[in-house]
Amino acid sequence: MRTDMKIEQPKSLTEMVMARLEQAIVDGEFGLGEAISEETLAKTFGVSRTPVRDALTALQRSGLVVVLAKRGSFVFRPSAADTAALCDYRFLLECEGLRLSRFAAPEETQIAMLAAIRAMEASLTSDAVAYGRADTQFHQAFLDHCGNPYLSEAYRLASGRVAALRTHLTAHVEARRSHSLDEHRRMATLFEVGDLDALFALLAEHINRTRQVYEAALATPEPGPRRMALI
Repeated sequence: MRTDMKIEQPKSLTEMVMARLEQAIVDGEFGLGEAISEETLAKTFGVSRTPVRDALTALQRSGLVVVLAKRGSFVFRPSAADTAALCDYRFLLECEGLRLSRFAAPEETQIAMLAAIRAMEASLTSDAVAYGRADTQFHQAFLDHCGNPYLSEAYRLASGRVAALRTHLTAHVEARRSHSLDEHRRMATLFEVGDLDALFALLAEHINRTRQVYEAALATPEPGPRRMALI
């Protein structure tokens, strides 16, 4: 019997709502700290409130949503201390991901990094959200090819919050995007030649600069969010 005949199970309503809501938060369709109405989402998606509530609970576990008793659900809004801890966590995991992927799957990792850079170049001046997604894709490549599923899982605990902060606080500044693109090109080159010490130093500089941008942006009111589009 053929082994490729397995039927994929359809996604549940909760999974579909969660995926769409997660993307909306990451893409900046909700502001940081913004209240999320279960009733509005249920009407938007054409579902009952149960899958919406379950999706919000799941997103709370990933850190993208905060659910407060008797107050409701809100998009996360980190403090300066939270962003510092998140950046430190990210640096440790990305360095290890780079080290492992350089030896486990260097060609596959390099291909993924270059594909992300091409997407960043294509959206540099025209689409801040697409640029942010490509930026996320670049860094995710380190973990996707590291060969250690536990490390990849640990990274996923924070990757949604990192992606959301990237979109909300850095992606819309075109000058910042240009500098970011240059850093990503340099990181790809250092990875290709195997100069991990220089790569780790550049990654530290890159993430530290990002942290400074986060902290400055969080100290000022965020521009109004884009409204979530109907699916």
